[in-house]
Amino acid sequence: MVSTSSAVNWPPIDGIISDLDGVVYRGSTAIADAIEAFARWRKAGVPFCFVTNNSTHTPEDVVRKLTGFGLAIAPSQVVTSAITAAELIRTNYPELTKVYVIGAPSLVTAMREVGLEVTDRSPEVVVMGLDRDITHEKMRIAVEAILNGAVFIGTNPDLLLPTANGFEPGAGATIAAVAAATQVQPSIVGKPHVPMIETALSRLGTNRASTIMIGDQVPTDIQAGKKAGLATVLVTTGVPMRQDPSQMAPDFIVSSLRDIEVSAARAARPQQRRA
Repeated sequence: MVSTSSAVNWPPIDGIISDLDGVVYRGSTAIADAIEAFARWRKAGVPFCFVTNNSTHTPEDVVRKLTGFGLAIAPSQVVTSAITAAELIRTNYPELTKVYVIGAPSLVTAMREVGLEVTDRSPEVVVMGLDRDITHEKMRIAVEAILNGAVFIGTNPDLLLPTANGFEPGAGATIAAVAAATQVQPSIVGKPHVPMIETALSRLGTNRASTIMIGDQVPTDIQAGKKAGLATVLVTTGVPMRQDPSQMAPDFIVSSLRDIEVSAARAARPQQRRA
């Protein structure tokens, strides 16, 4: 683990993948240093893509939020777990077309946008995300479909989500319940797993050796980046860091995104996109 200081020699950085909540904003409040840093990197021509385990918002929702903070981006610069789940189905199971969804409207939209039929009648795939209107009947349908051979996919493994007054069950809690009932482990696309990172890399078109992953949580963001072969940067503006010897440590730790010398590192190399 390397703590940053003025003496740190940053590696060449041609692309950036970053978490959102805790890095760019905290809830409804922007982190000013982060907004300024991304605006500076955009001006310097450094491509970046945001990744989020949150399946309850669309890329357009994120665009509107960041625009309100003064950072204008395109929807293509946002990869959600919902979008990744839809792309995974299309890529890994091209012959399957009928999907049962437990989740927010944004998760349903992601499925339909890639041409999948969302139905509770003989579904071939069950996709689960955060559903604040979860019912026993929804879980029964999911369990029955999985027991009948449906592919089981989860958006993210988060068991708890922070709220203004404490915590609420996350998508991982209900996914775990269905997994326990069926004794079938789902394919999880969100961090700390790598599918979402791979989707972001494909959009950036940069070499993973010169692309960094920025996050505020070691168990999710940093693990996902390390598993994908990226240099990782932990920013201490979000969830307090917890030491866990079993987890891979970040390559760098910063207190502000201003500390990341992206422009200088990039200027030292020819500016070109790599496959």
